[in-house]
Amino acid sequence: MAVSKNNLIWVVTYLVFGFSRVYGYLKPETLKRYEAMCTKFGQDPYFDTEMIVGKPWRIYYTWNMKLENKCLDMVFKNATPRIVQRIFNDMSEYLEQQPAWDAATLHATLGRARHEILMFADQGPAGSFVAVANVIRDGNISPTRSAVPLLKFQLKLVREGKFLIMMDCQVGVSSLSARADYPPFRSEILAATAHLDLGDGFPACVGDRNTQEQFAVK
Repeated sequence: MAVSKNNLIWVVTYLVFGFSRVYGYLKPETLKRYEAMCTKFGQDPYFDTEMIVGKPWRIYYTWNMKLENKCLDMVFKNATPRIVQRIFNDMSEYLEQQPAWDAATLHATLGRARHEILMFADQGPAGSFVAVANVIRDGNISPTRSAVPLLKFQLKLVREGKFLIMMDCQVGVSSLSARADYPPFRSEILAATAHLDLGDGFPACVGDRNTQEQFAVK
């Protein structure tokens, strides 16, 4: 897939997350608006790397995209030198700018296709990251050298770490996830998202419910 540099951030994000529908384009004013949303969202941060590594997180709610029945799992682990070297070998020549490779913090895989991103703690509040998406491993696009942008995310734990919110600061899509081995009540999801002004919100993985929940989603 050949793409223009102007739309490459959108394409990289689409490939990594496998979004079924994404709203918005990368006009300069749109980028500024999403960056401002990320800055606002990053206020009063609560994030701890050790609280998100390990068992899979499953997305149960999204903003500015629709997953509907699709269930998307994310697995985070600490970035090891071997992982960093592999992704460096795959992606370094294609990146628009180089991250501080020796400062890699997290490695994340997403979905059944195991799209992968390497994450680096960024300046700003806790939970701020830049990331390299390993699009070479996916094989879905053929980037030119020095053309693939770094991604930028803001992560936050809410409800005492029960939920993880992940916001893409460039494309404006966000997700709320919980540990996949214990689906949350839909009422808990609605309570956690009720006061978050992150755009158009949609339930995700709607068929995966806690069997003890009496709350029905219509």
